[in-house]
Amino acid sequence: MVKDLRHSRRAIALLLAVLSIIAASSPSAPAAGPSQVDVQAIYLYNFAKFVRWPAGRPGPTLNMCIAGQEVYAETLGKIVAGEQIDGHTLAVRMVPRTEDVAGCDILFIDASAKDRLEGLIAATAGKPVLIVSDIPGSLDRGGMIQFVLIDSRVRFSVDLRPVARSSIALSSELLKVAVAVKGGGAP
Repeated sequence: MVKDLRHSRRAIALLLAVLSIIAASSPSAPAAGPSQVDVQAIYLYNFAKFVRWPAGRPGPTLNMCIAGQEVYAETLGKIVAGEQIDGHTLAVRMVPRTEDVAGCDILFIDASAKDRLEGLIAATAGKPVLIVSDIPGSLDRGGMIQFVLIDSRVRFSVDLRPVARSSIALSSELLKVAVAVKGGGAP
C-alpha cells in the first residue's frame, strides 16, 4: 500500500511537472513546448499508472491501443519504450478496425476516428478497457476520460459510470487532477 502511494505521488508529480512546462512555454516560441499530441500521449502513459484492473487483467503486457492517427501511436511508443508499470511491459498498437479492440487495456480514440466512436465503445462494453478520447461529447456517448482544452492547455474530464460498468477502478489521485468528474454515485 505504501509503495502504491509513493508510486502514485511520483506519477502525479511527473504529470504536474509536464503541465508546468506547458504552462511556462512562451506563446512566441511554440516549437519549444510539447505539442497537443505529446501531452495527450504523456497523459495516456500516466493514466495507466492509476487504473486498477480486475484480477488476471492485464496479462504480462499492458496493451495501449490507438484508434485514429498513427502519430499518436508513434509518440506514445517513444514514451513507453522500455517502460513497465507494475511489472507489465507496455505495448502500443493501432486499431484500424473495430474488431481489432480485442486485447486492448487502454483504448484512445482520437477525433479523426469520431465516426467509429460508438462502434469502438460498443465493442469494449463490459470489458476491462479504459476508454479515452479527445472527441467533444465522448463522455456522453460512453467514454470514460475525455481530453479538453482549457486556456490552450490539455486537461481531462472523467465519467465514472462507464468505468464502474467495465470492472476497472481509477485511483482517487487521478480523479483529484481531473477538471470534472461525472457519475460519482451509482453506475
